[in-house]
Amino acid sequence: MLVVASAVMALSVASVRAAEEKDELGPIKKIEITGQKKIEKDAVQAKLKSKLGDQAKRSVIAQDIKTVHALGFFDDVAISYDNGTLGIQVKERPTISKIEFEGNDQVSSSDLKDVIKLKEYSILDVNKVKEDVTLIQKHYEDKGFYLARITYDIRKTDKPEEVELVYRVSDFEKVRIKKVTFINNKRFSDEKLKGVFRNTKEGNFFSWLSSTGNFKESAFKQDMQILTYFYLNEGYVKFRYENPVVTVSQDKKWLFISIYVEEGERYNVGEIDFGGDLLFEKSELHDTILHKTGQVFAIQKRNDDIQRLTEKYQDLGYAFVNVNPKMNIHDENLTVDMRYDFEKGNLVHFGEINVVGNTKTRDKVIRRELRIREGELYNGTRLRISRERIERLGFFAPGEVVVNTITRKDNKDIVDVEINVKERSTGTITVGMGYGSIQKFFFTTQIAEINLFGRGQNLSLSGQYASDRRSRSLSLSFTEPYTLDTRWSSGFDVYLVSFPIPGRYLQFKKGFDLRFGHPITDEINTYLTYKFENLRLEEIRYDIDPFLDVTDDMGNLSSVGLSVVRDVRNNRFETTRGNYESVSTEFAGTGVGGNKDFAKFGLEGRYYHPLTDNLVLRTKAEAGHILRTTNRNIPPAEKFYLGGPNNLKGYETFTVSPRTEKGSPLGGATQFVYIAEFEFPLIKEAGLKLVSFYDMGNSYPNFHDFANFTEIKQDVGFGFRWFSPIGPLRFEWGFPLAPRDDESNVVFNFFIGPPF
Repeated sequence: MLVVASAVMALSVASVRAAEEKDELGPIKKIEITGQKKIEKDAVQAKLKSKLGDQAKRSVIAQDIKTVHALGFFDDVAISYDNGTLGIQVKERPTISKIEFEGNDQVSSSDLKDVIKLKEYSILDVNKVKEDVTLIQKHYEDKGFYLARITYDIRKTDKPEEVELVYRVSDFEKVRIKKVTFINNKRFSDEKLKGVFRNTKEGNFFSWLSSTGNFKESAFKQDMQILTYFYLNEGYVKFRYENPVVTVSQDKKWLFISIYVEEGERYNVGEIDFGGDLLFEKSELHDTILHKTGQVFAIQKRNDDIQRLTEKYQDLGYAFVNVNPKMNIHDENLTVDMRYDFEKGNLVHFGEINVVGNTKTRDKVIRRELRIREGELYNGTRLRISRERIERLGFFAPGEVVVNTITRKDNKDIVDVEINVKERSTGTITVGMGYGSIQKFFFTTQIAEINLFGRGQNLSLSGQYASDRRSRSLSLSFTEPYTLDTRWSSGFDVYLVSFPIPGRYLQFKKGFDLRFGHPITDEINTYLTYKFENLRLEEIRYDIDPFLDVTDDMGNLSSVGLSVVRDVRNNRFETTRGNYESVSTEFAGTGVGGNKDFAKFGLEGRYYHPLTDNLVLRTKAEAGHILRTTNRNIPPAEKFYLGGPNNLKGYETFTVSPRTEKGSPLGGATQFVYIAEFEFPLIKEAGLKLVSFYDMGNSYPNFHDFANFTEIKQDVGFGFRWFSPIGPLRFEWGFPLAPRDDESNVVFNFFIGPPF
C-alpha cells in the first residue's frame, strides 16, 4: 500500500526508499474520493491525470496531489493506492459565512463589498483574501485616503466548516497634496513642470468638488512618465529623475512631494538617413517626415515620423511594414542622428469588412463613412480616415471605435477588417431654466435625436418661453445626411420667434428653410439653402428717434444662399484642435417671392490649438458685407449689429453699429470681428471651464471705412462655461477698452449654446 500526503514536507528514510522503487504500482480499477462535503467528486476526478484502467504511477500521483491542491478548495490532500483502488482523501477549507468591515468610517461597507471579489458562502482562499486587501487599498487611494491601511482577520464559528472574514480598516482623514517641489530644475520652472502633470495636482479651493489634490500612486507614476516624455520632447534626451520623496504632515492631512531631476543638455537633430527595403527616393522620404536636421530633437516628432513613414508604405499595400528607428547620440556636439530601416513585408489586400457592437445603428450608416473597400490593396491612410469619420458621427462613446485587422490563417496576404463600436445614447430630453441679458428669466426645453431610428438622421424640436411673455420661440429641424443613399444631404428648419429689441420694437418671425449639400472632398462641403421668412413688428418706438425707419423690415424675405465649408475640427461640440473655414453668399429679391432685395457675403475662419494638455487657444475671424441690388433699402434687421455673447462681449447686445444723431443703432453694411480665447478646464469631471478672451471689431456704414480700419472696438474679459445636461451654459464678463460715456464699463452676458 502506498500513501502520499501533502502535509509531509520533509523526506523521511521510508520516502527515500519508496522513491527508489519502481514507478508503476499496478492498474487502477477503482477511484474513491472521501472527505469532501461541498465539492462534487466529479469536479475533483476530472482534474486527475490518473484515470480508470491506467497504470497507477508514483510520478503521476505526485502531480495529481499538486493539481488537486491548486483547486484552492482543500487544506490537505492525501492519495493512496491499495490493491487496484486509488484513494483520495481531502480536507475541505471552510466556507465564508459572513464578510464584515470594521473601522471604515470614510467609505461605506456596501461600497467596499462591490470592490472585493470574494463573496459570502464562497470557499476561503487566503491568497484571494490578500488580493482583495490590495483592491480595497487601491480603492481608498483613488478616493484620496492615501494613509488608509487594511488588514484581515479570520474568525472561527460554532460550525467547524464555517468562518467569518473581517477586513479591518484604518482609513484616517483624506490626505491632499499640499506642495509639489522640483529640485535641480534649471531649464523649466516648478509651475511649468507641475502643469505637465495630468493627474497629480496641488489641492485648491475647488478640491472638495473634484478629485483635484488627491494622491494616487498609479496616477503619479503615470505623471512621472509624462514628465519624462515632456523633457524628451524638448530635446533633453539624457533626462532622468530620482525616486520622488513623499512625506506626510504631522496632522496627517497633507502630502509634500519632492522630485529631484537631472535635466542634462538639449540635443538637436543630426543626420537623418534611411535604409532597408527602400521603395521611395530618400529625398521623398525626407519630405515626408517632420524632423529636419538642425531642429531641436522631439520624441513626439520622432513617433509621428514613424507613423508617417509607416502609412506611406501601407498606402502601397504593405500592411505589415516595420519601420525600425535607430538613434545615435553624440555628446560631443549635442546631436542625435536618426536612421529609419524598412522591412516592407508582402503586399496585402482587404478581405471582409465586418461591423460589431452596433445594436441600434444600421450597418450602412457606418459603412458609408468608410474609405476602404473589400478586395482592394491595403491602404493605411484610408483606413485611419475611415475610423476618424466613424468617430465624428457622434453615435459612439469617445475612444470606443476600434478597428482591428485580422490576418487569415489560410492566406496571410489577406486581412479582414473588424470595426468594433460601443454605442451611446444619442437622444436627449432637456428641460431647464435660465436668465438672459435681454429676456430675463426663461424656461427652455428640447427633444433631440442625432441618430433617428439608427438611420443617422438628425431631428430636433426645441422651445423657449420667457417670464416677460414677449420672448418665446419654437423650432423644428431635420437633417438627412445621405438622401436616398446618395452623397447629397438635405434638411429643413421651421421656426416661430418672438423677440424684443430693447428700445426699438417687438419682432415676430416665422419661416422655414430648405437645405441641400454635397461634398467636394472629404473635408469640404457645399450647401444650397432656400429661405422664406415673414417678419412683423409691434410696439414700435417711433418716438425714440425720428431718424430711425424700421418699416423696411416688415414683410416677406425670400432668399437663396450658397456656402462652401471646410471643417477639420476634432469635435464639433467641444473643439480643442483643428480648423474651420467658410465662404457664404445670400441673395434675396422679389424675383424669388419676397419684397426685400439685397445681397450678403460672409467669410469666416476658426483655428483651435492645444497649448498644453489642458489649455486650448481658440481664435475666430469673421467679415461680412451687405449691399443693395435694387432701389429698395436694405432691411435694418439684415444689417450687422455687434455686441453681446457671440462677438464683442464687452458691449451690450446689438449696440455696436453706425448710429443716428440721437445714438440709435442703424446697423452696418460691413462688419469685421476677431476673437481670441484661452479655455482651461476648472473642474474637468463636472464639465466646468474657465475662459479668458480678447475681442476686437466693428460694424461700418460702408466698405470704405472697413477697408481703412477706422475705429476699432476692443474688449477683454473672463467667464465660466458649464457643459450641463441642458446644454452649454456661458457666464461671461466683458470689459471694453476705452469705452464712450454712454457705454458700460463692464457687461455681463448669460447665454445657452456652444461657443464658436
